[in-house]
Amino acid sequence: MNRDMLRIMLSIPGVLLLSIDILLILVLFKESIPVLTYEGLRIFTEFQWNAAEDPAKEVYGIIPPLVGSLYVAILAIMFASFFSISLTVFIQEIFPYRARFAIEELINVASTFPTVLYGLWGLTLIVPLVRQLAVKLGYVNVTGASIVTAGLVLSIMIAPYSTAIIKSVYASVPLSYIEAIASLGATKIERAIIVLKMIFPAIVSSLLLGFGRAVGETTAVTLVIGNAYRLPLDPFLPASTVTSLIANNFGMATYYKYEYSALMFAALVLLITSSFFSYIGLRLANRSVRIVRGEQ
Repeated sequence: MNRDMLRIMLSIPGVLLLSIDILLILVLFKESIPVLTYEGLRIFTEFQWNAAEDPAKEVYGIIPPLVGSLYVAILAIMFASFFSISLTVFIQEIFPYRARFAIEELINVASTFPTVLYGLWGLTLIVPLVRQLAVKLGYVNVTGASIVTAGLVLSIMIAPYSTAIIKSVYASVPLSYIEAIASLGATKIERAIIVLKMIFPAIVSSLLLGFGRAVGETTAVTLVIGNAYRLPLDPFLPASTVTSLIANNFGMATYYKYEYSALMFAALVLLITSSFFSYIGLRLANRSVRIVRGEQ
């Protein structure tokens, strides 16, 4: 097999994957046109979701679930940053060297768990705990299914993923840097703080990549967020996200003239949002690798 033929064969999967991604965007955009023609910019200003048999009475607004998606993802990243950074420092600086392989494998396995398992775990454990906390804070008639519950569940779900990235970059810091820090008499914790500052772009990138995953999560969020269509202001009250809205309404959407199109447009907005943060995260990840290697 000559080199040109090999190059063509290797390029086919990449071109095919890129074509599928482009077709995905085009399909979402095409299916969004009816609701955009009907609603116009009102789809960004309406705060209700009303599917009616009379098309003239249909009203769709995506701001509440979109804000809910961002709210949940931000809370998840805040919690996950604490878990991921703490676990990285514990593995690299405190945990016995010979036993690191076992805990690293556990982290890798945890990152591959089906998301429905995290959702069921959150439904049976986190929801009751949040309900008890809300009652102590003075809330009444709360179920525990809420924004903060979804954020906690998602943080546990993405923490292994973020930890794996941060730990890899942490371990790639040149030994000469570590020896230089140790020669100054720094303790393990002081050394960890210095290294974390060195790899700060990698930490941010891992969290942004986790954000891209969290904002698009469906099953776990749908189980624990309460699925109430409202603008999420209070984190202890139920709300909805774009993904939970799609999951709950897609089955009956074709019975109404514009709801199917509205859900497709919501999915398109979610795709753009998730892709943006993932792109920024990848750019920061590449920059952090160059910094660690001394190329920048």
